[in-house]
Amino acid sequence: MKKIIDTSGLSFKDFFFFDKMFTPKIITVIYWISLILIAFSGLVIIFSSFLIIRYSFGSALLGIITGIITIVGGALFTRIGYEIICVLFNINRNIEKLALNKSTDDNQ
Repeated sequence: MKKIIDTSGLSFKDFFFFDKMFTPKIITVIYWISLILIAFSGLVIIFSSFLIIRYSFGSALLGIITGIITIVGGALFTRIGYEIICVLFNINRNIEKLALNKSTDDNQ
């Protein structure tokens, strides 16, 4: 079975010092938890709208539309936010590689 979070190569020291980034290892899990919470909140909005349909049809319809917008918009903006975080970590990784190559070139 494939591990969700690859913790190979991480030591206890890496947890307390910022020599290696820990967040890229767990960002996928946090993303999926965020999507589940967004879907749950959107469904709660939609189902609670059915409870107020007997009092005001317009408010219930607005609640259903709001729930759908919450699910779609929340998923979209969550994806964009996590992609930006991943891009920043990739930039950091590439800068580390450049610095390592520069230091090996200077030593030669």
